[in-house]
Amino acid sequence: MEQKTEREWKSIKCPGSGNMTVLMMEWDIVSEKGRILKKGLRQIDCRHPQLTEFGGEDCKWGCEAVIGKRGK
Repeated sequence: MEQKTEREWKSIKCPGSGNMTVLMMEWDIVSEKGRILKKGLRQIDCRHPQLTEFGGEDCKWGCEAVIGKRGK
């Protein structure tokens, strides 16, 4: 069996605001002879520019719903 970590980046539209953001997902993958046996979400990060601004939004922003769907 082979174990590896893969990352993927996607541009998504945040619900509510409609702003585009970049979503990075990191997966732990277990495979054998090129066939994926198990794929588990290890880390997820969403680039949300308004969180980096002084006095910006709190952490309860609209992309949470999209992240939840991607992680399943």
